Amino acid sequence: MGKSTALSLLSGARRPSRGKVSLSGKPVALLPQDPQILFVKHSLEADLWQSLPSGRTPENQAHMDRICSLCHLTGLLNRHPYDLSGGEQQRAALAKVLLQKPQVLLLDEPTKGLDGSFKEILAGILKQLTGQGVCVILVSHDVEFCAAYGDRCALFFDGQIIAQGEPNQFFSANNFYTTAASRISRTLFPNAVVCRDVVELCGRKSV
Repeated sequence: MGKSTALSLLSGARRPSRGKVSLSGKPVALLPQDPQILFVKHSLEADLWQSLPSGRTPENQAHMDRICSLCHLTGLLNRHPYDLSGGEQQRAALAKVLLQKPQVLLLDEPTKGLDGSFKEILAGILKQLTGQGVCVILVSHDVEFCAAYGDRCALFFDGQIIAQGEPNQFFSANNFYTTAASRISRTLFPNAVVCRDVVELCGRKSV
């Protein structure tokens, strides 16, 4: 079983062949690897409203405005979803699933194809969501993003979690599945796992 399969089981899109999946009745939403599969309308605004089948009530409009602001989409609503950049499509797809008000948000490779600035925007959005009590479960090969912004990391292999811990502990203990900063600096700074760790420790050492 792979990571995408695991997320589809958690979201309810697939049923397990054995065992059970239970989320205690909490609403779950999944952001797939390819955001374009969520777009079916000719404008982003129409696509987003599709996630609110009860229509344009004052409550739904306020919710729509909050999510568009959170995902930095306010100026893009008249655009066709396929005319958006990769980062904009990712934020639009995220908005579409957030409109469902999930308490558990599943993200499959959300930084795929994003540049550094869009990754920072995404990290800020996820931080706000977790601050509001949303549980975010993210699977990714982007170890630098996970190390920089994750609260807890785990290594998924052959259908099992074989290692887990807080990002600093997790990545400093690994030799292969770790960050470039950790590989380069571990002989000098064993606990450095992201670039800012190395810069900070170099500054301390030079004083």
